This record gives sequence, structure tokens and C-alpha cells, in this order.
Amino acid sequence: MKTLLYLLISCSFVSTAYSQDISGKWYGKITQLPGGYSQLYDFELELTQKKSIWGDSYAYMKDSVEIRIGLSGYIDNDTIRLSESRDWIRVDRVPWNWVACIKNINVAYRKDSNNEYLEGNWNGVSKDRPYEDCIPGRVILSRTVDGLNQFLYEHRDSVITAPAAVVSAEAVAPDFNSPFLNTEAKKVTEIQVHNKALKLQLLDYLRQDNDTVSVYLNREIMAKNLWISKRATVINFTLDPRLETHEILLFAENLGEIPPNTSELLIIDGNDTHRIMIVSDKQKTAAVYLRYKPRKNE
Repeated sequence: MKTLLYLLISCSFVSTAYSQDISGKWYGKITQLPGGYSQLYDFELELTQKKSIWGDSYAYMKDSVEIRIGLSGYIDNDTIRLSESRDWIRVDRVPWNWVACIKNINVAYRKDSNNEYLEGNWNGVSKDRPYEDCIPGRVILSRTVDGLNQFLYEHRDSVITAPAAVVSAEAVAPDFNSPFLNTEAKKVTEIQVHNKALKLQLLDYLRQDNDTVSVYLNREIMAKNLWISKRATVINFTLDPRLETHEILLFAENLGEIPPNTSELLIIDGNDTHRIMIVSDKQKTAAVYLRYKPRKNE
């Protein structure tokens, strides 16, 4: 089961990169900020270190993504700098409307008890359009699968914090009656909420069947290509109090193994929790509308 790692907890890196040989296989996860193709991939490195570093990176996700690229790098003080090469692409299997990123990976080595980790950031450019930056993210790798699983367990409550929406001074809401990505925005329910800061939880309904959705607030992306499992994905977001109505859309990126795309949505408003059954398909996108009304003493 995959854990969403939008926020990787910062660690104090041990300054041992010069003396530590990082040769071998590393197992991990790579994230991408909202707006990217997906927010979490499995990720591995196979490295050889002598005077310089070289090897392969391997990113994959379920049965839909498999990318293997050769890379090289060096040690810069306490930072390990690795760069993939467009000329060393070994495998490039992605959905037809995706493009692989050629990544620059900057990580630091640390040791925690018996576990060794590489942790840091990545950025990059599109494989087909080198002038176009990819949406960056974070990297966590461990020498062992057990070490990785321990990290994921310790950080299992990581959440997505949606970026604040940029609105005009008049805070004009979008046209909620217009089609959305060639689908009809189908109203499921309307909820009155009393807090601007809300929490959304999304999990699979009944049987886990590899449903994937993207979540939008007022037609702006909050989270893209979320794999829906029995473990809830959590999104923190804030409403603009100048708007009378807010729209949450759950767009079906696929229909899972058993159509349609189904999930359970929880809107947590302070001490109140609203539980909603969501059904989306390629013709209709589920829409939930929120009306913000602060309590009288606020």
C-alpha cells in the first residue's frame, strides 16, 4: 500500500558523504508537487561510486509507468548531486499524454540506527521539451526495503497542503455550469461549512480496484492522479471567504478495474464531518458544493 508523501519530514543530515561509499541499490519514493502527473512514484537507484558516481535511476508506478535512465554525479561537500542524461534513456513507458522528466537529484546521506538514507530534492526538464521545466518534488531512498518501510511508517500521517488559490480583488468565482474537461459537473450535494480551513479525506469505497482521481477546488488543481486506496489521502485546504460558493470536483482519471470510479469523500469542518459517496465516469465529474457561513461568535 502506498503512502502519500507530499510532506517529507526534514532530517538533520550527517556529514559523512565524503567518506561514505554509496555504491549499490537504493529503494525509495519520489514525489511531485500538485500539478504534476502524479504525486508519488516508486523510485530506485543503482549506483557505483569511485572517483565519480554513475548508475541508473528507475521510476515506476503500478503497471502504467516505467522509466529507467542512466545518470552520473559527484559529491559536493555534504550533497550528492546526480544528473540523468537524455542520451541514456533505457526504458520510457508512460501513458500516451505523459512525458518523462530528465531529473537533477540532490540528496544527502544520513544514518539512523542501522538504516542508511539518501534524502533531498529533485528538479528537471521535459524529455521532449528541454526548455520546459518539470514540476519538482522530494526524494527518499533507503539501503533496504525494511528501512524504507520504517521511514514510511514513521511518516505515515503526511498530508497534502493545497496551495492557496490566487483570486482577483473581486474574488469572482468560475462558471460552475460550464463543462469540465469534456465532462458534465454533476452535483452530488451541497454542504454548509463554518471554518475556512478544512480537511478533505478520500479513500476507496467497498473494494479497492485501482481507481485514480484528480481533485479540483473552484476549477483549480489541488491534487493530481491520486491512487485511491483503503488508506485515506488527506488534503488540507482553505476557502476564500469572499466567495459565496466553492466547488470541489473529483475527476476520474480512470475507471478502475470495476467501473465506474467510486470513492468515499469526507469533508472535515472543525468538529463536524460530512461523509459523501462519490461516483464519477468519463461523462460526469462528481461535484460537491460548499457554502461558507462562519459561526456567530467568530
